[in-house]
Amino acid sequence: MNNIQLSAEQIAEFQQTVLAKGKELYREMPWRSDTTPYFILLSEIMLQQTQVPRVMQKFAEFIEAFPILEDLAHADFQEVLAHWSGLGYNRRARFLHQTAQKIVENGSFPTDEAFLRSCPGIGENTAASILVYAFNQPLIFLETNVRTVLIYTFLHNQTEKIDESVLHDLAKQTLYAENPRQWYWALMDYGTYLKKTEGNFNKMSKKHTTQSKFEGSFRQKRAAVLRCLLQKGPLDVSEISEFIGYDLSLVQELIDALQKDKMVSVVAGRVVIES
Repeated sequence: MNNIQLSAEQIAEFQQTVLAKGKELYREMPWRSDTTPYFILLSEIMLQQTQVPRVMQKFAEFIEAFPILEDLAHADFQEVLAHWSGLGYNRRARFLHQTAQKIVENGSFPTDEAFLRSCPGIGENTAASILVYAFNQPLIFLETNVRTVLIYTFLHNQTEKIDESVLHDLAKQTLYAENPRQWYWALMDYGTYLKKTEGNFNKMSKKHTTQSKFEGSFRQKRAAVLRCLLQKGPLDVSEISEFIGYDLSLVQELIDALQKDKMVSVVAGRVVIES
C-alpha cells in the first residue's frame, strides 16, 4: 500500500491524544527517572526480548553489580553472564559486554547512529531508541508498541499486511520533535494499554513475528549448558552431559553453537565460558 499523507490537523490531533494518554498511563521506570546513557543502553538491550516487569528486577541487580559503564566494560564476561542469567537470549549479554568495551575504548558515549549500529546486537531501531532516550534526539524508530498505536489510529481497517515503510513514514510525519523522549514514552505506554484493551494490532504489520516457544527449544538447552558451566566451572563434554542429562551428541552440538557465538571456548578438552 502507498504511504498516507496526513493533514496538519490530523497530526496535531494525534499528538494531542498520544501525549494525553502518555500522561494518564505513565509508568515510572529507573531508566526514565535517570536517563544516563549507560542506563538507557542497558535497558534497551534488556528490553529487546523481555517484558518490562522482569527487566525492572534484573536492571536493578545489574546496576548494583556494575554501577557505571566502565565497571561493565572491565568486568570478566563470566561475571556479566552470571548477573544476566534469567533474562534469556544470553547472546545479548555478550553483545552488551562488547558494546560497553567499544564505547569505553571510544572515550565517550556516542551520539551518532553510525557508531551505535557498528556495535554488536544494535540495529537501526535500537540505535535510534538509545539516542532518543539518552539525548532527546528527534529520530524515528519502530517497535511493537509504536506500531500498535499507529495501526490502531490510522490503519485498523486494513485487510492486507502493512509494510514497514508505511509505518515509518507515519512515525516520521507525527513525531513530536519538541520532546522526542516524552513522545516515545507516551507511545510505549499507550501501546501497552491498547494491547491489553483492544488487542495486538502489531499483528497487522509485515514485521510481526511470533516468538518461538522456549520450553524444549534449542535456546533453552543452550541456556542449560551455560548455567551448568556457571555453577560447576570448566567441564568436559561428558561431564556436562551427565550434569544436565542430555545426550553427548546434543551437548556437542550445543557447545559448537555456543563457540560460534563466542560464548564458550574449549581449552585442553574442557569447556569454559569466554572471558
